[in-house]
Amino acid sequence: MKFPRSTRVVAGIFVFSVLASSLGWAQLLVQKVAAVDKTLQHVKSSIAKLDARHRRMLDGYSNIIHIADAWHTYGMRLTDPSFVARAKQAATLAVGPPAASSIVQVSNPSSDIAFSSFGGFTQSETSVARCGHNVVVGFNDSGSVFETPFFFTGTGGQAFSGSSYSTNGGTSFTDVGPINPGTTDGNFLGGDPGVTCSDSNTFYFSQIFDFSDTSGNFFAAISVNKSTDGGKTWGDPVAAISKDGFTHLLDKPWSTIDPTNHQRIFVSYTDFDFTFSSPFCGNDIRTAIEFVESDDGGNTWSSTPQIAIQVCGAAAVQGSQLAVDSHGTLFIAWVNLGSNFPLGPRQIQISSFKGGVLSAPVTAEASVQPGGDSFFLQGEFRDFLDMNLAVDRSGTATDGTLYISWADGRDKIVPDPLAIQGSYAYDDVLLRQSFDGGITWGFSPIKINSDTQPRLGSGHDHYQSTISVDNRGFVAACWYDRRSDSQNFAIRHHCGESTNTGFTWSDADINAQAFAPTHGNDIFINPIYMGDYDVLTSDFLNQNSGFIGSFQVMNNNRGNPDVVAHPVK
Repeated sequence: MKFPRSTRVVAGIFVFSVLASSLGWAQLLVQKVAAVDKTLQHVKSSIAKLDARHRRMLDGYSNIIHIADAWHTYGMRLTDPSFVARAKQAATLAVGPPAASSIVQVSNPSSDIAFSSFGGFTQSETSVARCGHNVVVGFNDSGSVFETPFFFTGTGGQAFSGSSYSTNGGTSFTDVGPINPGTTDGNFLGGDPGVTCSDSNTFYFSQIFDFSDTSGNFFAAISVNKSTDGGKTWGDPVAAISKDGFTHLLDKPWSTIDPTNHQRIFVSYTDFDFTFSSPFCGNDIRTAIEFVESDDGGNTWSSTPQIAIQVCGAAAVQGSQLAVDSHGTLFIAWVNLGSNFPLGPRQIQISSFKGGVLSAPVTAEASVQPGGDSFFLQGEFRDFLDMNLAVDRSGTATDGTLYISWADGRDKIVPDPLAIQGSYAYDDVLLRQSFDGGITWGFSPIKINSDTQPRLGSGHDHYQSTISVDNRGFVAACWYDRRSDSQNFAIRHHCGESTNTGFTWSDADINAQAFAPTHGNDIFINPIYMGDYDVLTSDFLNQNSGFIGSFQVMNNNRGNPDVVAHPVK
């Protein structure tokens, strides 16, 4: 049994204190650090095989390459028993109060500097699932790099992700620390979390997974950890898909569960294929959106992935998302980056999968105008994969309606000599609906945020939207918003709701603390990174109406982000 974070730290300190002087323990810990280093150096060498353009498209792997350098330099210091004294702080520091009464703390900020005052640990890129009264939030957590040895055995794998659970519908959360990386030395869980649930006890956590087998073969994979106690503990990771890690990177995973068959789980990802000998692309780089399926609750997975789309060379696709409707039809959407990345325009495409048949891609939005300078937003942090998919499975008259939201800068573009494309585009959050199973997507997109870009001067960024539909057929959306700052710098969080299939929206600042786009403070994190997505969810079991979303905030007195949650009624 895994205990809450503070209890497990105290237990780990005791065990480590007893065993640290043992040569066997020291050797095991050194072996673990060396094995993880070997895995991360394999990843780094694989990333180096991509051209600079494709490296820039990487999502989770953009952080892993920075972890590889830091681990290689500092990893062996984890074998020093003096770090136990630092670990004690995690058990004694209290959790700080939430930013506002409606904002609920998810990650435990007291542990952020427990192992390193220098590290500035980051919790970000959140995913949330609700089944009944139980809610689990997963997130990237660079602090897990230190915490994993203490929370588990000091041997085995290493995690870059954590989670928290709630038993009261999201009113309060318990941070359980790192996701279980398994007992095999060298396993590395690389984050990009996707959390789903099939009942109030059974939750799944998908993410990037790199490992070697007993013969020393290196694999790039997407793993799924399973919890049967509402997210309090997690089983070992199971590879839903794995490929040769010297010729593939499996990036940006997503996951979902079929509401008509709770044993049926789907996982999608982007395959950066640099075999340079694929049947489709020959001696060129192949980029593909693929997905796999489990029909037995994640125990076994389809041996051959379905390919939603594959492109070659300069062309690229990235950022898949999944949703299953109330009749068991899977929808998979992605961003087609075109052949001129990072410049636009881009497309959002979608396919359906029913009865083992995958439809041809349909273009839901043909001309996405990337925000900012097409890759960076003001404050020099990246934001280039802004798309979200949801389906109505409420059983009401609106059942089956599909929704796609994204950030789009088409309404206000101003000249900017320092921008990549020579201009800056101020994002709004746009939406399209489909009422016929994704075949058609209306005449024009609908703007969700209520403010209008000023005609003169600078505008305001609205970005990284997330949407969901509840058992009433209501649609909710949340996003990061800069309208309250005339200089378009400070970041706040807004949410809105529609009761008429997305045609009109409310829009409210949820009173989360405003923060500046501070980044580059974390030694393990890509210095231009502030997260690439969040998730808003409803009750998967359709027992409760309303929504709960998770996202990052930054306490400006500390300068590192934490994860919070907010209900949308």
